[in-house]
Amino acid sequence: MYVDTTIVCRLEQMGAASAAAESAGYNGVWTFEGAHDPFLPLLLAAERTERVRLGTSVAIAFARNPMLLATTAWDLQAYSRGRFVLGLGTQIKPHITRRYGMPWSRPADRIRDMVTAIRAIWDSWETGGRLDHRGEFYQHTLMPPLFRPDAREVEGFGPPPIWLAGVGPRMTAVAGETADGFLSHPLCPPAFLRETTLPALAAGAASARRRVPEVHHSAMVITGRDAADRAAAREAVRTQVAFYGSTPAYHPVLEAVGRAELGPRLHELSRAGDWTAMAQMVDDALVDAVAVTVDDIGSGAAELVDRYGPWVDRLGFNTPYRADPALLADLAAAVREAAVTRSAPPPCPARDPRPDR
Repeated sequence: MYVDTTIVCRLEQMGAASAAAESAGYNGVWTFEGAHDPFLPLLLAAERTERVRLGTSVAIAFARNPMLLATTAWDLQAYSRGRFVLGLGTQIKPHITRRYGMPWSRPADRIRDMVTAIRAIWDSWETGGRLDHRGEFYQHTLMPPLFRPDAREVEGFGPPPIWLAGVGPRMTAVAGETADGFLSHPLCPPAFLRETTLPALAAGAASARRRVPEVHHSAMVITGRDAADRAAAREAVRTQVAFYGSTPAYHPVLEAVGRAELGPRLHELSRAGDWTAMAQMVDDALVDAVAVTVDDIGSGAAELVDRYGPWVDRLGFNTPYRADPALLADLAAAVREAAVTRSAPPPCPARDPRPDR
């Protein structure tokens, strides 16, 4: 199992933070599209690292078009010498239409067309062939020589892999059908991964006669140097679970842990802006269903491996609070060791077992 980190920091701090992550032994560095652009930090990360995988988890796909994504991803792949991953997520309709002012319709079909379009653009650049993508949502049929990158820029490693995020079975199946990797949502507990995510991913891959994509899961963890720190971290996770659970697209996850009634109630409270009441509705049992409390590094690492080891290829830590970087680095090292030394349950029947890469 590979262990990755997501870095959120000021742009001028990204190079040093990425170098520190690589020195600490992390296998990958990811960014996400929150208040800032997810691509710019990875340019700085590429300058200061040599080994780690660099990716977006996620960039908002429908805020952009395939040509822009293809260009940015190509350049980062070239600059990082083959270490970039284009991780895309659809977001939800209100954000796309009201925050980004972009069209929204049939997101699973639209993201399939977007991935196909991006790859058609890259193929045109690599081979020098004619660009002729005529999809239902995106059409790209013009590529004059002036605007065509030199194929030698990615010689030896090619264009970057495309990873897709998803929660529901429809989007997850499209990821299995089209993507090189899958980015699981932090809210998803092991039961949801096992019973919903992986079967849908495998079904999508089978429909396209492809190998099941790699899976990355960013696990919620509750950490701290002492009990007070861990108590504060637990409350931050509780608030985050309430926020995620208020989104109707994530209600199936609550159903998977026997809390189907909670989603609609959280949604109504979110519409009223009552974030305090939302957090109060998330009890400790639900927090523990989706998060691992790390009272001790060794036992916490063992629990993470037992929970996720059979189902994922890469593991990250989701910490919606200011976590101690040194503590997380120690946890990452312990997870890597536990993944080797502990006997894991049998792999999911819907997914072929694969050696760690």
